[in-house]
Amino acid sequence: MKTRKPKAPLAGDLHDNHALKDRVEEGLPVLEIVQFGKQAGFTNEELARLIQIPPRTYARRVATKARLKVHEGERAARLMRLFDRAREVFGTDENTRGWFNAKLLALGGQTPLDYAQTEPGAREVENLIGRIEHGVFS
Repeated sequence: MKTRKPKAPLAGDLHDNHALKDRVEEGLPVLEIVQFGKQAGFTNEELARLIQIPPRTYARRVATKARLKVHEGERAARLMRLFDRAREVFGTDENTRGWFNAKLLALGGQTPLDYAQTEPGAREVENLIGRIEHGVFS
């Protein structure tokens, strides 16, 4: 029997759009993003790039235990939601991270992380995860 690491604090809200909307609007605590990053294997520099925050600004927010602005929180929630969804298919954080960093033909040779930088791109990555889950290869 495989044991999984506990999910990040936000994980319970990731698929509840009403709760997630409220959390993003009030400002996601940056320390929750840091905890997610540690669990998933992302460095603070990678998280800053993925959430599209300058690394120094991100480091300052971490040091002061600040909350993310709405647009930053939306990007962070999108990343965590996709990672959580992919982990359901790939089983481990390591496998999921490997898939997220692989250049895929189905995404025009881009990695899922790069492709998911916009909401439409993230939806396509989520669709691809669903196709993989159901054995439909594209």
